[in-house]
Amino acid sequence: MNRRRFSDWLRGDNSKWLMRYPAMTVMVFLRRDIGYRLLAPVPMIIMTGILMLVAAIIPPDEPGAHPEWLFWFAMISLFLATCQRTKRWREFKKGILQHTYYIGTSPFDYRWLPQFCRRFRRMARFADPFFCIFAGLVLLPESTVLGFWLMIAGAALRIFEDVVFQKELNRDFDILDSVITSEVHSNTVETFDDSAPHTPQPSSNAIPTGLAPDIEAHIRNRR
Repeated sequence: MNRRRFSDWLRGDNSKWLMRYPAMTVMVFLRRDIGYRLLAPVPMIIMTGILMLVAAIIPPDEPGAHPEWLFWFAMISLFLATCQRTKRWREFKKGILQHTYYIGTSPFDYRWLPQFCRRFRRMARFADPFFCIFAGLVLLPESTVLGFWLMIAGAALRIFEDVVFQKELNRDFDILDSVITSEVHSNTVETFDDSAPHTPQPSSNAIPTGLAPDIEAHIRNRR
């Protein structure tokens, strides 16, 4: 991959889609109905390993760091993801259907909220990331490591939610465009069907073999 293609990849949705990995570490705390395949064990294990490695690198006697908080956060995150994935599998065997890539419902999506706040997943897109960032700011004096990670994960969740929203919006637009295109095609067919029918040409099964007898007699008389 050359430099130009790599920069295009960074500006595209592929790089933004990777934001789901750090976002999942906080999503499993906030949301209880995440899809089965979105809770894939390998990414969660990788993220847990990265967080544990960061916690191991930072000296425990660093003032205000408390890296052990990040270690336990990673372990609990992996445990919650495993529990949710197991629960989704049991629900699937019971016949309870759910989209396997569903990104979950926000815990702040209360029914008493106005429709403006609940429409287009506004609570999940804005309230959840801002809550994670705010929690990180609150925990920053107690544990700088965990506080910084919560802010990073909150920003990643905001980007990931935006990517999913744009993909679903483009899908809905594609469906709308296909409906409009089908209506245009239907109108075109109806326009041609309403036109005057063509007069069919007389057909005969006879095969011409020369001049007709009357035409040949008329030619002889003329001569």
